[in-house]
Amino acid sequence: MMNIRFWGTRGSIPSPGKSTVKYGGNTSCVEVRVNKQILIFDAGTGIRDLGNQLMKEFASQPLMTVHLFISHTHWDHIQGFPFFMPAYAKNFQVNVYGPPARDKSLKDLLKFQMDAEYFPVPLGDLNAQIVMQEVREPFWIGDAQITPFYINHPAMTLAYKVSEGGKTFIYASDNEPYRYTLHAARKDQLASQYGAELDQKFIDFLTGADLLVSEAQYTLDEYRSKIGWGHSPIESVVEFAIKANVKQLALFHHDPAHDDTTIDAMVKHAQKLLQVQKSTIQCFGAAEGMEIKLA
Repeated sequence: MMNIRFWGTRGSIPSPGKSTVKYGGNTSCVEVRVNKQILIFDAGTGIRDLGNQLMKEFASQPLMTVHLFISHTHWDHIQGFPFFMPAYAKNFQVNVYGPPARDKSLKDLLKFQMDAEYFPVPLGDLNAQIVMQEVREPFWIGDAQITPFYINHPAMTLAYKVSEGGKTFIYASDNEPYRYTLHAARKDQLASQYGAELDQKFIDFLTGADLLVSEAQYTLDEYRSKIGWGHSPIESVVEFAIKANVKQLALFHHDPAHDDTTIDAMVKHAQKLLQVQKSTIQCFGAAEGMEIKLA
């Protein structure tokens, strides 16, 4: 069984306020509990509240291990890590997984944001046992198989698939269709064809997921002026979900300029696109505090 909870669903920058109460203003963080294993996807500002909950829940446990998966190291996916209280607790071990940068290690990237110029506590002073691991191949945590997959974003970025007990959860935030970015760069048929082939590999990775958490940051009109920024129009997210025959689609990484009313409209638009295609996919907007069980 997998229990999924959203702690942060916003992209780019936190956006608290009256107009974002429904979906939340914290940046990316999703918790997945698989049996006794705690998996955390991204360390945006949502990880602060998650960390506080874990401290209460496991305060008396001699040693508690949590697994943190970083999709990439843009600010909105790591900025909450310095405020993740289990990292300061001696009875916690925090295993951090993610991609390396082109010329830096994962450890260096997380270390830099805690440099004295930016933050008062350096990474090396944390009391928890912090274990960094750069991942490229599938591996196991308990009974769960974790499969990383590189996606299309300006930084080195991974999607993650969690498979256990016949159920599959996929976290795929910050992805842009290759066919659009390659065509914009070269504007020829060969580039578009190669882009479509790369997109098909992504669709193959998604195929059959019980729950796909996928960013849908832009409307199609917004996307036209932001090609190459590494994000998707909602039409592409729906298209990929249909082709991959996923069961549930959580729209995620909401744009900071989008209030609850705008996101409501985007969700309804996605649901209408699915209805037109006679798809049975359950589509909804990911919201802070939302919980989903896969059993």
